[in-house]
Parts: sequence; structure tokens; C-alpha cells
Amino acid sequence: MKTIVVTPKNEKDFEFLSALLKKLRYEAEILYDEDKEDMGLLKAMLEEKKGEYVSEDKIMKALGKK
Repeated sequence: MKTIVVTPKNEKDFEFLSALLKKLRYEAEILYDEDKEDMGLLKAMLEEKKGEYVSEDKIMKALGKK
């Protein structure tokens, strides 16, 4: 199933869309800024997972810590 994400321009539009979806019996979920940040972080983590593994020693050496 596909998902549509809509960001209303203001609180009035938000209330209208919420009421409309409820009246049409569509399931709706509110995403807060923190939720969107978490989704962005997860996306970045999944994309990075495809890259080459770098050891902790290499990271510390590059940071000048060892």
C-alpha cells in the first residue's frame, strides 16, 4: 500500500484535513518534527550501511586520538 504525506500550510488547513480524513474514514497519523528527524536519521543510517566498513582504529587515527 502507498502512503501520502501532506504538510498543511497552517493550523486551519490542518484541522480541515484532519476532519475530512476522519469523515472519509481514512486512517491518519500525526508526525511531529522529532518524528521527521528520526526518519531522516534512519534513512541516512540505512544509506551509510551500504558503504564500506571503517574500523574504530581508522576513525580514531583520522581524528588524531590514538
